[in-house]
Amino acid sequence: MSSKVGKRRVYVTGAGFTRAFIPTAPLLVGNFENDHLVDAVRNMPAASRVLENERHHHSQGHINIERLMTRLYELMPYDQEQGSEGQFAFLLDELQNGFRRTIEGALEGYSFSRDSDLVSFVQHCCETSATCITFNYDELLDEALHATRKWNPYWGYGFFCRSSDSTVSNLIKGVVPCEQLLLKLHGSLNWWPRLGYTRPYALDAIVHHQTWEGYASRMFSPSVVAAHLDHEPFIVPPILTKSDLVAQPVLRLVWTLAFEKLATADAVTFIGYSFPATDAAARVLFSEALADLPIENITVVGLESQEEGVDALRARYREVLGPISDEQFYLQGALPWIQSLVKSDS
Repeated sequence: MSSKVGKRRVYVTGAGFTRAFIPTAPLLVGNFENDHLVDAVRNMPAASRVLENERHHHSQGHINIERLMTRLYELMPYDQEQGSEGQFAFLLDELQNGFRRTIEGALEGYSFSRDSDLVSFVQHCCETSATCITFNYDELLDEALHATRKWNPYWGYGFFCRSSDSTVSNLIKGVVPCEQLLLKLHGSLNWWPRLGYTRPYALDAIVHHQTWEGYASRMFSPSVVAAHLDHEPFIVPPILTKSDLVAQPVLRLVWTLAFEKLATADAVTFIGYSFPATDAAARVLFSEALADLPIENITVVGLESQEEGVDALRARYREVLGPISDEQFYLQGALPWIQSLVKSDS
């Protein structure tokens, strides 16, 4: 862990951050209601063939969500001739729903208030005005930050994000700007487009809709509000070609803020982020935004015990960011690192 920690801190979190608190949270490869998918396309030969081909890559029939979604989303030149487009669109929709439900199911019933490490981490972020940048879709950090009463989902995402209640009421009370930012680069499961808006969505088309924001959810029943929202949340699906990053105004704004926060940071810590070689946009962001940050002010936190895995992780970071020393990689897990971080603050 780097000892040179400045005042302007940025924490970048990936799937490993959520898994540190919720071990069942999904990764890139996993079970995304796979049996249901098989049943859903049983009478669709083209979709069944592509699904089974993906599952054969894994001994337990798991799915690489990025690879399969990319295949279904991008299509091949011969798909139209074979009449596969409709089948693939159906399978993609089912896969996206299963992916979302898998994430929501892992977090269902989790009470962040019982986990002092998460509470301590978000309190540290608020006290130091640290920026959190995440590639995660889940609302683990959102809910924990909201509980501090120093962050709110109206101002805290980097753009003014109205409550879903605004679809049926103009009443907004008790909401003040906050300094703490949670920049979600791939969207969020609680960001929903208002019904009737089309892509690319204007900024005011996106609202936040979740159960943990009590003062909004009490105003109207969920069914009344949901009737005014699109059928799925606003997220960038895990596919290799992420055209939405440029096409969507809200993402252009969030990525611009992320670049500015990274470029002016005194210290940047990556927590549970695998730095995948397939995410070209993220690699460009970090390469360009951190070009002037002293290399010794970068810390990488993860959980990796196998020598092969350690070497691979270090190589991915060094390929983009430069010669990060072995000592700057803390690979004993996010929880002990957070505990040491909070201890050093006290």
